[in-house]
Amino acid sequence: MADWATLPLDIQVLIAKRLDFFEDFIGFCVVCKSWQSVTSILGKDRILPPQSPWVMLTDIAEKKFPMVTGDMISSEMLVKEVEKKEHIEGMNKRRFFSFSTSKIYEFELPEATRKKCLGVGYGWLLTIDYDLQIKLLHPYTRKQIDMLHLLSFKNQYNYDEDFKPQDVVYSFVTKAVMSSNPQNNCNEDCIILAIYGEYRVLAFAKPGDEVWTNINVPSKVFTDVVYYKEKFYAVDCHGVVFVCDISDVNDSKVAAIARIPDGFHPLNRKYLVESSGCILLIIRIGRGAGFNYEEDIDRPFYYTSGFSILKLEECHGERSSHNYPYRMTRIDNLGDKSLFVGYNASVLLPSSRCVKANCIYFSDDNLVLYFEQPYGGGHDTGIFDVESGSISLHYASNFMSHITPPIWFI
Repeated sequence: MADWATLPLDIQVLIAKRLDFFEDFIGFCVVCKSWQSVTSILGKDRILPPQSPWVMLTDIAEKKFPMVTGDMISSEMLVKEVEKKEHIEGMNKRRFFSFSTSKIYEFELPEATRKKCLGVGYGWLLTIDYDLQIKLLHPYTRKQIDMLHLLSFKNQYNYDEDFKPQDVVYSFVTKAVMSSNPQNNCNEDCIILAIYGEYRVLAFAKPGDEVWTNINVPSKVFTDVVYYKEKFYAVDCHGVVFVCDISDVNDSKVAAIARIPDGFHPLNRKYLVESSGCILLIIRIGRGAGFNYEEDIDRPFYYTSGFSILKLEECHGERSSHNYPYRMTRIDNLGDKSLFVGYNASVLLPSSRCVKANCIYFSDDNLVLYFEQPYGGGHDTGIFDVESGSISLHYASNFMSHITPPIWFI
């Protein structure tokens, strides 16, 4: 048997540089200590994608949070818990489940411990700490990019001695997306657009900015955003889609371009995703007592019963029924692709041996309802088959949390 440890270092580096996926890189590192040392030579800018989306599981350290009734933890209690010196086994580690290997990978990742995490795309997370600091984090490399402090958002709650920013730190930002990949420190052109605050309004910033800049939109309670053809698109709870041109920071241009057909429950979450040169609006159909369906009293407080998929199409001179320049038409097939929605930038990916075609993979992102549950969110997670309309559970549905329910990491 060959002695892999004696393979010349330059050959090891050449092999590592030819690896295309992170799972392969992990396999490379466990061959021997000599091969593992090659990672330090490649440096932290060696950013590889997973072969398929991963699931970032519940924070191990969160089991120490005194949150068992569904009530929000106060900032004082949270600070005391975080400052405790007692050792929690694995407290600085985060676990990821890979669909391609059906394995759990555990990483030393204190940068994500006890923090709200949102998937913003390109393999990056947006982390928000109890000290109100916001950062971009790449879990594979542990590279971080400082973003603006939570208090640099313009629209704040009415804070006083009895109500502090830390009381809402885990619910303040509900969604964020990036315009480009900020890897290799080339982040001057990277724009982060966030949905934040009590009224779920829009704001954007670049790394290095001094404040978050609000986008003046004649609507509130936005549910999702997507970056498409150098513009941001956002959808509110009523299903109205807006296009936001922020190329001129001092003169942002916003216009409503489409609205969903009548008949959808306003509490149904809505997602935007790019698909082959167009935009799809995905409506997640919610059921249960949380949606005022009393006949579901024996079912979970809230659960997903299905999805509707709409495609935005330009009217070409004819206005839609709601008098918008775009109309929405239903489609019933995603073809050979699969959609991932939840606490992440919504994304449509090609199917593979481990990702089913024509399916919607969803995680539990119903923040309003899962804070009312004893064990938090996480149960409303599964795989929706577009053709049959059936829903099956996947691995992540076994993990519950108030602060860090499982999220897609893409």
